[in-house]
Amino acid sequence: MTLWGISAADAARLTVETADAVMDWTAVVLAAAGLVVLGLWLWRYGGYKALRRAPVRRHCVPLWLPFAIFFVWFLLFFQLYAMIDAYYGDPQAAEATAARNLMMLALNTAMIAVLLAAGYGLFARRLKGFGLHSKTLGGDAGWAAVNLLAVYPLVFAGVGLSLLIGRLLRGEGFMIETHQSLEELMGFEQVWGRVLVIVLVAAVVPVMEELLFRGLMQTAIRGVTGAAWPAVLLTSALFAVVHSPTHAPAIFALSCGLGYAYEQSGSLWRPILMHVLFNGISVTGSLLMV
Repeated sequence: MTLWGISAADAARLTVETADAVMDWTAVVLAAAGLVVLGLWLWRYGGYKALRRAPVRRHCVPLWLPFAIFFVWFLLFFQLYAMIDAYYGDPQAAEATAARNLMMLALNTAMIAVLLAAGYGLFARRLKGFGLHSKTLGGDAGWAAVNLLAVYPLVFAGVGLSLLIGRLLRGEGFMIETHQSLEELMGFEQVWGRVLVIVLVAAVVPVMEELLFRGLMQTAIRGVTGAAWPAVLLTSALFAVVHSPTHAPAIFALSCGLGYAYEQSGSLWRPILMHVLFNGISVTGSLLMV
């Protein structure tokens, strides 16, 4: 079958090549713009000195609490995951994939409720002290985009480091694997399945992870270290460890940017919106390749 003199196979190939080219140029533009913003930040704030006057959050979050919450989530996730796979028999079946995503949506939504309750009960000024003040949301949206832009060059550098290490250890054929959720997004033929993954990846998961890792864990660690940057770096290392090893350098860089945004502004909206935007861009790139 041809379309205006081009075979369907050629049309599909050209579509993929065009999408790849657009994403490559988008990455170049983002990296270049990000380098400018990052350079201005280094010049204006002096890098490490930027958090000297970071606002203090008054709270009574014990150090063990965020780790205990994560441990419970981890156990529930793998137990429910195993139950779904056992029920459907074939983990690759579309029904099993959909059930896992529905389970993740329910589990992470419940986690968000638990984390908001913890923030309400453990921070002075309740959720405002946690960093969720409705009056700052508009300004945080703009700054989230600026902060994310500054972090992008570091994220790309992390990807490059992963590729370099991988090819040194495994040969020239090494490639960074696509995140499982993005693979599922590209594999779903039904619109509802794609919408489910988009909501999960671009909205629910970023909110849950920021409430846990930035809101509770980074705050608890800062309460022990007494300084913002060590808390940012330690939390980022933990955040990277719980993700795929091949993604770890890039995730660490992104997490440092998220942690910095929280400490510098005192607003949890800012890292949440950064994370949502970052995942949204990844989802958009995957949809262009479908």
